[in-house]
Amino acid sequence: MKEKIEITVNGRSYEVDSGVMLLEALQSVGVYVPTLCYHKSLEPSGSCRLCLVEVAHADWKGRTNLVTSCIYPVIAGLEVSTLSRRVRQARGTLLELYLAQCPDSEDIRALARSEGVEGSAYVNKENSNNCVLCGLCTRVCQDLGPSAIASLSRGTDRTVGPRPDYVGEDCTGCRACAYICPTGAIKMEQQDGKLTIWNRTFEVATCEVDAERCRGCGVCEMVCPLDIPRVILSSDGKLASKITAAVCIGCGICAGACPTGAIMQKDITDIRLSGREINGGNLRGKAVVFKCSRSPLPEGMDNVIEVSCAGRIGVEHLLECLARGADGVLVLCRDRATCPTGAGGELGEKCVKVADELAGSAGLGYGRIQYVRPGIGLMGPAESVGAFRASLEPSPLKTVYAGANEGVLGLDRALMIMKWLRGRNELSAEVARSVTPVFAGAESGADTLLYLGDLVDLDLLMSLVSRDKRLTDIFADAVQLLKMKGVAYQPVFTVEQV
Repeated sequence: MKEKIEITVNGRSYEVDSGVMLLEALQSVGVYVPTLCYHKSLEPSGSCRLCLVEVAHADWKGRTNLVTSCIYPVIAGLEVSTLSRRVRQARGTLLELYLAQCPDSEDIRALARSEGVEGSAYVNKENSNNCVLCGLCTRVCQDLGPSAIASLSRGTDRTVGPRPDYVGEDCTGCRACAYICPTGAIKMEQQDGKLTIWNRTFEVATCEVDAERCRGCGVCEMVCPLDIPRVILSSDGKLASKITAAVCIGCGICAGACPTGAIMQKDITDIRLSGREINGGNLRGKAVVFKCSRSPLPEGMDNVIEVSCAGRIGVEHLLECLARGADGVLVLCRDRATCPTGAGGELGEKCVKVADELAGSAGLGYGRIQYVRPGIGLMGPAESVGAFRASLEPSPLKTVYAGANEGVLGLDRALMIMKWLRGRNELSAEVARSVTPVFAGAESGADTLLYLGDLVDLDLLMSLVSRDKRLTDIFADAVQLLKMKGVAYQPVFTVEQV
């Protein structure tokens, strides 16, 4: 826990964390300061200077300074003014310069108006592309991406791009640079299932719905970051989701979340995701890595599967890799806050937690399925993979899952795999950790058996699509009844245990 220190902001006292930059401290107590080049996921650079504030201190004998708050360390006793005359004058001058540099930017005009600046006394820049050279796009690409773009040239000729001809040969089409740009200067276009950015064109892996499998549950509506899927009532009274391909950005989050496997993603098949194309489906002794396009790994690294988003990976895919003999499964998700589909990373992390708990309760051991946000730079993902693989113990499985009933998808497939795992004699099945407190009074060897079957597994899986954990409540009620009757019991999962 960080030490707290006291500062004064606009005449009011606040307690803030020590050891942070002033802008972060101000934001933590709800004090607004305008910025262009700042993002919480990136190291501050102080490029735009808009976060200027005036500071004073009792030890400074009346002196005050204008400082760039994003790169100014906070100290105890600091007196801060975010609205002083000096601050307003300096901020106004900066905004006038930005208005002249980007005369066509609605974002800059809106920011200027919010600070009381309606126009600029400076000459407008000709052929402006609305870039304010804040550096956000280059930093997010170099620190948390494939390092495809950088600053080009110097002085008044300085610009941003992948190379002088603006062809992004290393670009992966992740859209993070365009998403984080504060002025909309980075142009991209999607049309006819193709995304064009930095003079490169990428196929968009759009999603479509199999109406026969769809149950109209609406999970796809809840998880899509752009609210594209819509559950529609057809003329024959059937509820089914509909996804408009023209606006789908191909993140695949809805496909990963669909409990019935009704949503399929163009060119990304269930076979590819489950890792069955690796070594003919036998993954014994391997560690499978699912990575997003923002997590570059060295060419030739084995057992790596690239996905459009961490949210595209279903629990069934993670469990199947372990069932096919893999020692572990790693999901790499670079950074949610700087990603256009950041909500998918949150869903992916939830899936990993559920899958790891299921695998642990089946007897494979906990920690074999992990979700990691790699460190900054090009080598961050590779270092994460290396550390994960070095930490793994060999899988205890003696047989490899054969994958019968290939038509079973979604949560049904996850249940099928769990049933197979719980039937392995070499594995010692147990109650999942999150449900263990419910069965705290169980006694090994008791005559009364509480047959759970796959209800605990189903309860965990349903936690991904529903907040109501009704099955857990039923378990608790059953155990409470047994306790009231003074009946000793033990939970079992398979008929063989009965």
